[in-house]
Amino acid sequence: MSKHNIVKATFALLDDKGDLIKDADKGLSTDGIYVADHTGEGFSQINVTAIEAAGTPGWGNGQLKRTSYGKSMPTLALTALDLDFKINQMLKGFTQNANTGAWVRQLPKPHVAMIAESQSLDGDISIYECFNNVEFVEEGSNNSTDTNNEATYSTALHGTVLTPLKPTIFLAANKVQQPYMIAKSTDTNFDLDKLMAETFGGYTKSTSGTTGGATGK
Repeated sequence: MSKHNIVKATFALLDDKGDLIKDADKGLSTDGIYVADHTGEGFSQINVTAIEAAGTPGWGNGQLKRTSYGKSMPTLALTALDLDFKINQMLKGFTQNANTGAWVRQLPKPHVAMIAESQSLDGDISIYECFNNVEFVEEGSNNSTDTNNEATYSTALHGTVLTPLKPTIFLAANKVQQPYMIAKSTDTNFDLDKLMAETFGGYTKSTSGTTGGATGK
């Protein structure tokens, strides 16, 4: 089906075991979830490529007998209208220097989980693209002088999607694990809470009302 518009992007940091980091300092919030949808904040582009590639034909007896397919190796290209500075650094794995307060690149990269939500053309159906283990880089920083027009730089992040951290998640019907899931809100058996729990390392929705980690729909 056709889709349009970015509703929101939701992020979380996971530990090496694939569990959600619920900490305002070590994670993205006290409940672990960060929705990039605050004043002036949001994404203008979320592009996913290399979900699949064309297969390699196998010939025998002068006939095309089979096709072999390589692994799914998705990549992400994100452009932010604005993104909270601290969150941006944490998604990339930068850490804060205790002496200067500046943020400095540190390896290995953190495990970032993400759900990108878009809409059907009539806006009544939500589409969710899910990633459990992404490594993000910001390849450059561009600066230009203001003239009679303001010169702005939009944060551009590139993400490499890795194998999910737990072996029991992101499974196809044949129990083979994949790095990418897509869901439609009107599908049979669709459950957003379960989708978020699987993607975000066991996340559970707050029972005390809206928090910094609430995703809305």
